[in-house]
Amino acid sequence: MSTKRGEAMTRIDEEAWTPFEPSPDDPWDLRKVARLHRAAGFGANWAELRRDVAAGLAESVGRFFHPLDPSDEEQAIREGLRSGAVGSSDPRRLRAYWLYRMLFGSDPLRERLTLFWHGHFATSLAKVNSVSAMAAQGEALRERALGDFAGLLGAVTADPAMLVWLDGGTSKRGRPNENYAREFLELFTLGRAAYSEADIREAARAFTGWTPEGGRRTPDDGNPRFAFEEEAHDGGSKTFLGQAGNWKADDVVRIALEKPEAARHLAGKLYRAFVAEGADPEPELIEPLADVLRSSGYSIRRVMEVILQSKHFYSAAACRRRLKSPVEYTIGLLRMLEVPRSKVNLLAAATACGRQGQELFAPPNVKGWEGGTTWINSSTLLERLNWASDVVWGNPDYGVPPFDLVAWADNHGVKPGEAAGIFINLLLQGDLANEARDLSLAAGRDGDTTSLRKSLQRLLHCPEFQLS
Repeated sequence: MSTKRGEAMTRIDEEAWTPFEPSPDDPWDLRKVARLHRAAGFGANWAELRRDVAAGLAESVGRFFHPLDPSDEEQAIREGLRSGAVGSSDPRRLRAYWLYRMLFGSDPLRERLTLFWHGHFATSLAKVNSVSAMAAQGEALRERALGDFAGLLGAVTADPAMLVWLDGGTSKRGRPNENYAREFLELFTLGRAAYSEADIREAARAFTGWTPEGGRRTPDDGNPRFAFEEEAHDGGSKTFLGQAGNWKADDVVRIALEKPEAARHLAGKLYRAFVAEGADPEPELIEPLADVLRSSGYSIRRVMEVILQSKHFYSAAACRRRLKSPVEYTIGLLRMLEVPRSKVNLLAAATACGRQGQELFAPPNVKGWEGGTTWINSSTLLERLNWASDVVWGNPDYGVPPFDLVAWADNHGVKPGEAAGIFINLLLQGDLANEARDLSLAAGRDGDTTSLRKSLQRLLHCPEFQLS
């Protein structure tokens, strides 16, 4: 790279995270509003898109950070679904509960971040074997999703599901288990090559002390419980990442986050999850986000505010540069089409996510879901298209009714002959090839239910709809 080009690149990267300011040449429009909703939530319906185009960037972004409180009735529904899942010990019902919150909740950014943290910490029912413990971990991730990263790390370190998953509940003075310490450094904080095997051993000593209550790792009710016991903790001096002291778990968290690699590692993961995938972004693009994390005390809220208001986020270089995860795809379609609660089969939706390669509460390994192009193969792509077909045409075998186009059009005051064009703006905002647009419009030209369903399905088969 020439010096002149390098200077220009640096200047662009420095400006990437400054706030986007609409102009006549680059307005705040339907495409940008939809971009915001796909990344910060699971997509927007037609009324939300139009509302936020008129509202402008600041108000639209602000909704995600200042959501409406759920009504008492909504709280009761959520609690009923959650308690029913825990009481039944049925993982399918727990998945359905979470999908309900994603689909009908008023705080989509929190749910998107909870999904991100679930993949980051990647705890699985496969070993935890407790719906109650996994439900409790999900609530803990949700509560801290927008908080400070150090607090989240502290909560996860002491979380019963994690203590089972990575064997922290059997790690004692004189016999420290290194599993959690290794993943804490490699996956949760620093990334590879930023620590040594000695650092893993010393961190493992600091994480000791948790023991099963009553001496039983899995009580009769199936809900693992742990207590911290000083006599089981290794209180001796440890040298961790170059610092010596009688470190405990919170010291390990603090020291790890002081390393510049920690902020870069997290900034890179947030970038890939909420902005764009593909080749690793240039360090000049990630470093400003890492600086925001460090200067804000690792505030997730603050770094997300910067991302969702930035020039780079709304640029053509970042738009539709991520493959939607199965959960984003499955829930996003229902949310964008406003399928009524009475017509949504949450168990069918959970099954669809699993068939597409993302079974909630059961990530494939400690690294979580790899994402990106791994979401798409001949089998999972077929399952995506099958789900789109089920939503549009219905599938009685799975209790999924057909999409009610008449009710949707009446609700939005859309004439039958206009519906095909509106669907293009709702689902793709014009981001599709001319041939695909023409085929979709031609399919829906008659304006009857069958032709409009054909038009809608053509749009859902477009490669661009798989992208966020």
